[in-house]
Amino acid sequence: MVSAALLAAVLATSPTQVNRLVLEENDFRMQTIRKAQGEVNWPFVANKGVLLCAPVIGDKAVYFVADKKDGGQEEPVVLNINPMMMAVINLGKTRVFRAFTSVDELMNRLYPYITMGKRLCDQPAGTIVPESSL
Repeated sequence: MVSAALLAAVLATSPTQVNRLVLEENDFRMQTIRKAQGEVNWPFVANKGVLLCAPVIGDKAVYFVADKKDGGQEEPVVLNINPMMMAVINLGKTRVFRAFTSVDELMNRLYPYITMGKRLCDQPAGTIVPESSL
């Protein structure tokens, strides 16, 4: 169900911004990331995945897609500096993040990847950034 606030925001945006609500593959910028040997603050259960970014209504939406051990990919999870928003949007996707003792601990692990993801959005749409470039 669409909330009234979201609907009002959509109606108040220009047509070009509304088109960005429905993202297409070429709207994303992406970079493969992986856990470095001995890294203690890696936030994800998977040791490797793809960081994605796409502009959505004037904001930079950041996602992480974990690689499965069988070679496939998990569903994307939203990474956001607002932990409540992230919890609601990612409802049911609990096996993505490494165990943590507090929300602050999780967010401190995630902040560098959220920042890196937002920098991806500064690249042209469709860009695939080489690993460890940002």
